[in-house]
This record gives sequence, structure tokens and C-alpha cells, in this order.
Amino acid sequence: MKRIVTLAVSLFCMLSLNAQPPGGFGGFQMPQVEVRCSEKFADIDYAGDDEVYHKLDIYLPKVEKDSYPVVIHIYGSAWFSNSSKGMADLGTIVNALLDAGYAVVTPNHRSSSDAKFPAQIEDIKAVVRFVRANAEKYGFDTDFVATSGFSSGAHLASLAATSYGEPQLEGTVGGNLDFTSYVDAACCWSGPTDLNYMSCGREEDTWNHGPEEAVMGFPFKGNEEAFRALNATTYIDRNDPPVIVFHGTKDNVVPPCQGVHFYELLDKAGVDTELYMVEGGGHGMGMYAPENLKRMVDFLDRVRAEKEKNAAYAFLDKSLRAGGYPKVNDDMSVTFSVRAPEAEELVVNLGKDYPMKKGERGVWTATTEPQVEGFHYYSLKAGGLSVADPSTHTYYGMSRYASAVEVPEDLDEAAYYIPRRGVPQGAVRSVTFHSDVCDSDRRMYVYTPAGYEENPGKRYPVLYLQHGGGEDETGWIYQGHADVILDNLIAEGKAEPMIIVMNSGVASRPDGTDAFNDMMVKEVIPLVDKRFRTIADADHRAVAGLSWGAKQAYDLGLGYPEVFTWVSGFSGIIVIGEFRARTPGFRDPEQLAAAYNGVFSDAKKFNDHYNLLFIANGEAEGNHLQDMSAILAERGIENVFYQSPRTGHEWLTWRRCLREFAQRLFK
Repeated sequence: MKRIVTLAVSLFCMLSLNAQPPGGFGGFQMPQVEVRCSEKFADIDYAGDDEVYHKLDIYLPKVEKDSYPVVIHIYGSAWFSNSSKGMADLGTIVNALLDAGYAVVTPNHRSSSDAKFPAQIEDIKAVVRFVRANAEKYGFDTDFVATSGFSSGAHLASLAATSYGEPQLEGTVGGNLDFTSYVDAACCWSGPTDLNYMSCGREEDTWNHGPEEAVMGFPFKGNEEAFRALNATTYIDRNDPPVIVFHGTKDNVVPPCQGVHFYELLDKAGVDTELYMVEGGGHGMGMYAPENLKRMVDFLDRVRAEKEKNAAYAFLDKSLRAGGYPKVNDDMSVTFSVRAPEAEELVVNLGKDYPMKKGERGVWTATTEPQVEGFHYYSLKAGGLSVADPSTHTYYGMSRYASAVEVPEDLDEAAYYIPRRGVPQGAVRSVTFHSDVCDSDRRMYVYTPAGYEENPGKRYPVLYLQHGGGEDETGWIYQGHADVILDNLIAEGKAEPMIIVMNSGVASRPDGTDAFNDMMVKEVIPLVDKRFRTIADADHRAVAGLSWGAKQAYDLGLGYPEVFTWVSGFSGIIVIGEFRARTPGFRDPEQLAAAYNGVFSDAKKFNDHYNLLFIANGEAEGNHLQDMSAILAERGIENVFYQSPRTGHEWLTWRRCLREFAQRLFK
């Protein structure tokens, strides 16, 4: 772990804190508590104003790692103290978190005497932003930042979790406004989370509201509605992060009903939440038994693991709304939700039509039958018109911009096309050019592998990769994730670094005749060799495509052996004159020998020249390509056949095909 040497004060935590004088380090320190950390950074000014109430301490775990997930733990004081970070449950909650590998940040915040609400939550949100803004400096892993707190600190920790996106509570303390104040989880220890419910729902409110009146700055009675702004419960919605609640059954400071009430409201809203009512536990006393500290750590570990998994699946989420629709259910059915209050009828088509039902506020919903895993286009239909879903990303497919839903496969299986932390990423360039053959301006996408810019003397082989019918040059990036697949394979040492060129397969001359081959051979390949650092020979040039693009790949790869020696078709057949692979004509030796200017007429010559002929499809597409591979093999034509398990004529098949083909190239 890199030591931080730029701080005014940096202490090793092997020393017990009783050596520090009361009132030192921006607040009181608990006596005779040894914090089990490797390093402590004390009195960090998170607001830039050098005020005691804007100081925080940082504790790093003893285990050495490049970065640590973070928990911000907030002391309790009924909002009366502005300098108690050194008393923030250091020997219990903080040590348990450090032992589990979490970095812990304990902040001060403005008291009710310093400023009125929402100053206190503004300070905590500023701490969250500070953590994210200073991740590299202190070794924070900001993929996971949680809040925790006791009593009024639990109130602030919980409010930070439920109030994300509420601009009136954000503030500008400390700046760092380019960083989010969202937290990934919250731990609520004996917290007052609904100050309007301190009498536990009794008709007569006999509670002494002194602390909350002090922080709000006006009486509770007669201002009950105004006090709701202080409540963590006020802001609960289904998009809140997971929350764990601990409360003692004998708490005589914050009523036990607060923990139950908070849990019930979170659970009703669909928030992931756990509640532990500690039998006989008071306000802090008897709350920190080892089993409860373990429950806290287990909860945070679980949420972290689920977030990592969900982050991978989020890469495949096509919704533009957080937690939105379409939503893939556990049984792999898909639920759609569209707000169209003026519509009289609405249908969603995902392979077949599913009539939608109109509910409250004009929201239409429908749930499909269970779907096979993979990438699926869908449309909304109204009045005979098929349109894209306005609440999702659109993709060029079906010969128009269309919506899509990803029914995810197992995360371990999907890992090859999902970005991974620490994997060097290549770049995708949009290249426009004029085609004299087509007499039109055109665009292609070019992927260059990680390290391309840093190694100006290195040259690379090239794969020309074609999309299918009804799609365009964007398909292999947006639907196929070709760049991510290659990034991951290259990082694992499974594929050679290569350039990938993805061009539009729609190419015609002014008279309407097909010009794809001429455009590619006479214009695109020379242009790529001129503008990029390629190895410009057939042994370092490959071509592949899917569906209609497979036909184009075979036309190029087999029709121009002087240009290519690596050829593949995914879910596409070799065309011989008017005959296709599934017809008797393909089995005719004379027909086969005549195809592509006789490329199959001499098996030895073919095998000596071509490095690889790779044929692939999905299992659900049938066996005709496997038959085609077998017929070629019978004629002595060496080839490799791959079949994607379970999948059909869709992008999951073709991602798998690219993964298998790329690992065999240029070796």
C-alpha cells in the first residue's frame, strides 16, 4: 500500500488512543481504545474551511490491498456535538469493519448549535463526495461506499441512503460536485428515522422533541408537516440502497418502534432490508455483541457481492431508467411497463404479440412467457404502427432503430463480453470516407487494441467483421460487444492483439448493382492499410460475418484468396451459384469444385493456402451448417465447426462465435 506523506498528521493506529489528549484531533477521543488499523489519517478538512466540524479521520485496514471499500461511520450525539468523531464506536463497529477489510471514515458534522437542518445531512453528503474525489489519494475503492451510524448518526446514515436525488438536501459543502453523494448501503444502529413517529403511533404525542426541535430551529407542535423533511422515512422509494437496522428492545432513548417502523416502510417499498431487534438491548448498551457485528459485516459483504454482479448485468441493461423496464424476471419472463395515458390499446411484440393492460396513471404493463437467454429485439405496437420503446436505448436492427432486451445468461458464462476492472481497453474510432465505387460518403468503425497509441512501432493483423441483414456497422459494437470481447481475450493472453474493421454491408453502385466486394477490396482495405499500422498481407488478414454478413465474408474470403487466409461465417451458408448448403446441389462435387473460381477444386492447395476456415452457428438453428462442414471435410477441405449451446439466430450466438474464432486467429 502506498504511504501518504502529504498530510499534516498521519499516525499508525497501533498506538492506543488514550495517548491523545481529550479534545485533540478535532474532537474527543475514546480513552484506552486500540483501533485495529494499519494507518490513521487524522483531522482531514473535507470542506476547506478549517472548521472543527468539517474534519474527518480515516482508518485503513491492516490487510494490504490496492484499495478498500469504504464505510462512513457517524457518531451519535442527538445532533448536539460537532466534534465527536474520536468517539464513533471505535472499539466495536469500527474495529469490526476494519477487521473485515473496510476502510472507515469517521466525520464530524455541524451541530444543532452551529447550523440548522439540513446542514447536518449536507455535511455527510459532502463526506461521501470527498471520499469519491480522493479515492486515489487514500486508497478508497469507490465502487462501494456505505454509511453507518449510531443514534443521531444512524439518522444521518439512513437519511443519506434514502434521500439521494433530493436537491434540497445536497448542499455545496466542500465542492466536489462532479462526484455523486449516492451510497451503496446503510447500517442503522438505534436510529431515530421518523421524528413524527417517536410516540409509536399513539394518538397523543407525549414525546419530548427537544433534540429535533433544536436541530430544526422551531417547535414540533404545530409544525408536524415541516418536521417530515428531517425524516429518513420521508424519502423512501424502491430505488434506495439496501439498509440493515439494529435496535434494542429496551432502548429508552430512541423507542424500539423506530427500528420496526423504518424496516416495515423500507420493506413495503421493495428495498432490500434486514431488521435485528436485540433482546434486552438498550441505547448502545448490549447492542454490539459479536453476532451483531458479524451480521453487519455479512450484510455489507453480501451487498457488495450483489452489486458487483449487478454491475456486470447493468452493462447489458437497455433501460434508460434506473430500476426500470423492461425487467427480466427470475423465470426469464420479461415484464414491460410503458406510460401512455392517451393510448386506447398497446401491444408489445417480443417474438409474438403480448397485449398490454392499462393501470393507474396510464401505465401499461405486460409479462411475456419465459424467454431463452440472449439479445432480443422488441417493438411496441399501437394502431397498427410498430415503434421503439422510448424508455430504452435503441439499436439499428430489423432495418430500423429498435428496442431490445437482454435476457442474461449466467454471469460466469457472460464474463467474456462484460467489461472488467483492471483490463486495458482498446479504442473504437468512427472513420468516414468517400467511396468512388458507390459514389457515396460512408462510415466504418475501427477497433484498435489497448497499447496501440503507446507503441507507435508495432503493426497489427486485421479482422474485417461484418454485421447481418437489417443491421449496420454499429452492430458489432453496440449489440455484439466485439471491443469488450477482444479486450478481455487479449488481456488473458487468449487472443493476439488485432485491429477490427466493421463496415456497413449495404453497398451498391449508382445503378443499383451490388458493390460490396469492389468497395472492400479496392477502397476499404487499402484505406485501412494506409491509415492504420497493419501487417498488410493475406496471412495477417481475416474476414468474418454473421447471417447475411457471413455470406459476404465467404464471398470475400473465398473469392479473393490473395487477400485473405482466415475466413469465417457465423450462422451463414456458403453459396454455390443458385445452390445453398442445405440443397442437393452443394453435395455435387462438380458444383462444389466450381464455387468461388474453383477454390475448393484442389483440397491440398486450399489447405496449404488457408490458415483457417471456421464455420459456426447456434444449436437452436439446426444442423445444416454442421452438415456443410462435414461435406467439406469429406472433400478434404479442412475446417473447424463450432456450435453455440442452446442459442438461436441472435447476438448471443455471434458473440460466442467471435470469442471462439478470435482465439484461433493469427497464431
